[in-house]
Amino acid sequence: MKTDSAQNDLLTRGGRPTLRDLLDRLEFNPAKGSITLNGERMLLTRASFGSDIRDQLTRRYSEHEAMVLMLRLGFRSGREDAEFIRQSWPTLDPGDAFTAGTRLHMVTGTVKVETLSNDFDFDSDRFSGDFLWHESVEAGAYHKRHGRATRPVCWLQTGYAAGYASVFFRKLVIYKEISCSAMGHKACRVVGKTVDAWGPGDPFVQMFLDEVLGTVPGPAQPAAHVQRLRAPEDLDALIVEPVRERLLIVARSGAPALITGPAGAGLRSAARWLHRQHSAETALSIVHAQSAELAERLTSLRQTHGPRRAPAPLLAISDIDALPVDRQAMLLDLLTARKGRPPQVAALSNCRPESLFNRPDFLPELAYALNVLPVALPPLGDRRADIPALVQALLLAMPGSDGGKVPVVSDEALALLGRIDLPGNIPQLRMLIHRAALLAETPTTITARDLASAQAVTGPASAPDPAGDPWALLRSRFTDGQLTLDSLNAALLRGALGEAEGNVAAGARLLGLSRPQMAYRLGQADRSPGEGAGTSDQQGGASEGPRRG
Repeated sequence: MKTDSAQNDLLTRGGRPTLRDLLDRLEFNPAKGSITLNGERMLLTRASFGSDIRDQLTRRYSEHEAMVLMLRLGFRSGREDAEFIRQSWPTLDPGDAFTAGTRLHMVTGTVKVETLSNDFDFDSDRFSGDFLWHESVEAGAYHKRHGRATRPVCWLQTGYAAGYASVFFRKLVIYKEISCSAMGHKACRVVGKTVDAWGPGDPFVQMFLDEVLGTVPGPAQPAAHVQRLRAPEDLDALIVEPVRERLLIVARSGAPALITGPAGAGLRSAARWLHRQHSAETALSIVHAQSAELAERLTSLRQTHGPRRAPAPLLAISDIDALPVDRQAMLLDLLTARKGRPPQVAALSNCRPESLFNRPDFLPELAYALNVLPVALPPLGDRRADIPALVQALLLAMPGSDGGKVPVVSDEALALLGRIDLPGNIPQLRMLIHRAALLAETPTTITARDLASAQAVTGPASAPDPAGDPWALLRSRFTDGQLTLDSLNAALLRGALGEAEGNVAAGARLLGLSRPQMAYRLGQADRSPGEGAGTSDQQGGASEGPRRG
């Protein structure tokens, strides 16, 4: 990246990430035709592109509608960039992460920011800022095309500043452009405040609330629940982030919540988060499907059905697929009772939601009652972008963290965590990061070397498991003639295909086959016994690959 050597001081000024940090993470890859900033795809385009969009929107709708749409797009872009900074540098001081927005504005060529005042306090949600924007790309492009403006025109940038700042507060932040270089001023000037500080009668604020944000007075709220991680409930909120919107629908409706996902994906966190939507004061007790406590609670709930206006308790049941038939009937009676308000049920299972319908020992009526709006948590391997924030939250929840005094995780260590296979999901990540913290050469920092040391530690050797021997499991079925090698192969092929939801390539990967091998063997398995009959030598030869004509 070519920079003016006279500006080296500017490149390293301010908090992290500095302009130099950002430029160091900017990668041009002509072979892939991509530009990335710390792994996020970027786009190099002409400055006039935004002006083209403004003109087209104005012609198609009106100047006012064009302003509303561009403020909205800018607001969303600012929120996304704030989350990008927090995830890319999860151990940043909150103040540095907050002010990094001005440096992002500069490194993307949008504007040069000069701070006149910037007073903020995250704990009390106080904010007031006054900034000058020099060389604004929006103002410059407008003036070049249309001449002097009669009103401020930096709509995208104003919305962006509001969206970025709002992520860090529990209140909406709104910026106003009070002077603009497109109007002939030396620089654009913007002032930002929390929405309540502007006052109730401000017309721009009212327009922002009613038209830019629609009926939602603070779209920053979806990000606010993961902002300053201090307690176990903050970790739960971060874990359920991929399914948060669906959980909110379930919580508000009172419908049963069938929460599924692989072991360690955060099912219990989801149940706790759902419980806190009903009661933030009491702890949630999650009972196992086969426990005596569940039988007692089901009996008690049937006897104490309150009126419909009474708040419904949350009944969280783990391993719902193992629920005994008699308790299934009791639970079904509770959920379908006409009198009183049924309890909201959070049913947890590592099985797929549709598998309940395939179990001969599970009541179909109960399966339907629980499957109103199933919630499926993804494995950690599908959430690699969330690992930095999860690591920070896990460190804060670690015993001995002493109110937030946790080690810093180096960028190299975070990059390594993003590449490590973690089939155990969040518990495995917790174990690994906790172990790395204990083994760290420097107690204040976890490096990639510390993580490698943590990976090298092996637990106690486990005793041999007889059930792990496939022959021991299947011997009796072979000896009594219930199973043959061909039928076992067919069952494995169809089982893998079902697990992969019909995707042949994915099913092949489960069995260690190539896709053509999988497709060929499925075709062989689907043939009738008569068509597939032959000598053992012929059958053995056929297994080597597809026949050639």
